[in-house]
Amino acid sequence: MRVFVDIAFVGAVSAAVLYEAWRFIGPIGLVVTMPILALLGPALVELMSRIPRFIHQLAMRPWEGRYFEYQGKSMDILIDAQAQCWISTADVRKVVVTLPSDAVLERLVPTQCGEGGEPRRWRITTAGLAQVMARASDPIVTKFCNWLEVDVARPARNRRDGRKVPG
Repeated sequence: MRVFVDIAFVGAVSAAVLYEAWRFIGPIGLVVTMPILALLGPALVELMSRIPRFIHQLAMRPWEGRYFEYQGKSMDILIDAQAQCWISTADVRKVVVTLPSDAVLERLVPTQCGEGGEPRRWRITTAGLAQVMARASDPIVTKFCNWLEVDVARPARNRRDGRKVPG
């Protein structure tokens, strides 16, 4: 919103300068005030260049902090107030096809698995997933669990603790 206020301010100042120059001096006043507009012009152009980024931020606001991608596959991850990362089991199955069914997961890690979030889906915490997949020898599972820890869970804990996230 600040971008539009800045553009309106610079545009209003430019219009006021042009109008007053025209009113008091006539057409020659426009020529005389061109250096002033030359000073305000770059600021206006710079402000106009911010509009696409601002619109992009407005459009992506619902997914801010929730969109993660692993090897081209989107992952719906919900991060709660305790920095606990809850990943959709359906999204995990896109990568780890050997993941047990939701009923089995609920028996294996009952406190770290359940239905929740928006949209309502079965989700498992990163710690619960690591616990379930601890004995897996598949390198794909190992890489995926490492990605979850390094790129998702650790930055979430750092944000909760107030530490600067490298990157």
